[in-house]
Order: sequence, then structure tokens, then C-alpha cells
Amino acid sequence: MQGSSQAIKKFADDYKENHYRILREDENLTILESPYPTKYKETSGIVLHTFDGGTRGTLLFIHGLGKRNIKFLTYFPKWFAKKGFSSALMILPYHFERTPSGVESGELFLNTTDNSILRSRFEHSVVDALTSLDYLKDRFGYPLYLMGYSFGGMISTIAAAFRRDLSGLSLVVTGGNFLHITWNSVVTKVFRVQYERNQECDVEKCRYWHSDNNFYRYIRDISSPKIELDIAPMACYEYDPLVFAKFVKSPTVMFTAAFDIFIPYKSSDELFRFLGSPKKKRYVIPSGHLTSYALFRRFIASKTLDFFEGKV
Repeated sequence: MQGSSQAIKKFADDYKENHYRILREDENLTILESPYPTKYKETSGIVLHTFDGGTRGTLLFIHGLGKRNIKFLTYFPKWFAKKGFSSALMILPYHFERTPSGVESGELFLNTTDNSILRSRFEHSVVDALTSLDYLKDRFGYPLYLMGYSFGGMISTIAAAFRRDLSGLSLVVTGGNFLHITWNSVVTKVFRVQYERNQECDVEKCRYWHSDNNFYRYIRDISSPKIELDIAPMACYEYDPLVFAKFVKSPTVMFTAAFDIFIPYKSSDELFRFLGSPKKKRYVIPSGHLTSYALFRRFIASKTLDFFEGKV
């Protein structure tokens, strides 16, 4: 490989352990300086809504993509706080309070098919999650847990690949493998329209690049979650949760929605199978993506707690 090792760029390599600076710290709101470089001032601070619940554990919860789910998904960190866990909800970059002016919450994850831009936004989210975990560990202590819903589950999967100190991981209605997500999810229709317009990709080309001789060989060959950037056969490999799944070693419980039109069943099923966790458990719930919260939020929370406490 040409060039010095110092010149090699690696995913999340901007992240340095215990590298955080507190910009604001109130009882229920903390803002940290994000270590990830950004041109948007709104995304330069990591927003954490915190709930001091006790010393049974520390939980970081990461919400999903979009502009309407934050109020509802606060249910999970609040529920854990009532059970004696100090918890926090991290606002993803480009969402809610961290949304740059002129766009809607989450829009910057859906308005481009440029893989270098998408990769940087995934990377930014992962770096912020890792930074938040360090802060919460220092503030509330161990044991440390991570929970992600939908897109937040993708970010949580990648973040968990970098940590060996997580006592548990909960992944809710999430998945991996962009072949399934790009071409079968209702959320990514905007990508399909752009691909049809610019002829950059189509389903047959995507299927070829996600074949055993390409995508799965790449997954088998990589040896670290700090993957080298700009050398994969396809740039989208470098931020696909499925690529990072084998490096996740924390005990993991997962919830798959059987009738999910946002995260296809194959996507969720494959992510579960690829997880490297020696201890993992999955529940398939009879719901769609949004009804998983409406009908099963208490079930998801209680089964997550049971798993974290070794009752499953």
C-alpha cells in the first residue's frame, strides 16, 4: 500500500477515546462539542437529553430518521430511568435541534446519492455516539448499555463494533445491507428516483455488487471496524451496518417487525445473523415499522431490560 500509515483515512478515526468537551451541562440537557468536523454550526454540538434514574446502569438511546418521532421515542430512556437506569437520548446530527437551516429534520440523509457525503454523515453520527458513551460513562458509570431504534439501530450497530465495554445492546426494527434497504424500502424511494435520473445505479448493478464474490467477500476479508476509506469496491460498503456487524461482541437483543415496509425483513434478518455477539436473542413481533412502537413499546422495553439483566 502506497503512502505512510499516517496518511490512511479510516472510518471513525477522528474519534479519540475520552475526547469530549462539555459546552453545557444542566440537569436534563447536556451539549458536548462534536469531535467530527462539520460545515454546519447546528451539528457541531452533540445534544443529549438526560434522565438521572439511578445506579442500576447507564443507557444511551439513539432515535430514528425523520422529523416526527422524537417525542414518542423519548418513552424508552424515560422508561429505563423509572427502572433505576440513568439514561440519555442523543439527537443525531442533522436532526431536530441539530438541523441546519433551510432543510427539514433528517433530510440531509435522504437528499443525496453521493456516497462520500452519506458516508461522512453516518461517520459523524457514529463518532457522536461514541463520544456520548464516553461522557455518560464518566458521568453515571458502568454498566453501560446502548439502544437504537430504526436508523438509530444502524448507528448503534456500527458504534457497538468499536466498543468492548458495552454490557448490552438493543436493536429495534433496524437492519443492514443497502441492497435490501435501497430497493425495497418506502423510505428510500427518493434514492431510486435519483438513480433512475442520473443512471448511477440500478437494481441489477446493485445486486451484482452485493453478491458473494464482492460484498460478502469484502466483509469476510476486513479485520477491523476502523476500515480504510476509499478502497472498497463500492463506497456504500464503508458505512453499511452489515459490514460492522461481525465486530459487535456485546450481548445483543434484537426486535424485527414482521411486516416492516421501512426496514425489509431480509435486511433485519441478515443483520441479526451477521452479528458477532456470542450471546444474542431476537424477537419477531407481528407489526409494521411504526406500529412496533404503537403496539409493542412496553414489550420491547421490558424484554430489553430482561435481556440486559440476564433473565432471558
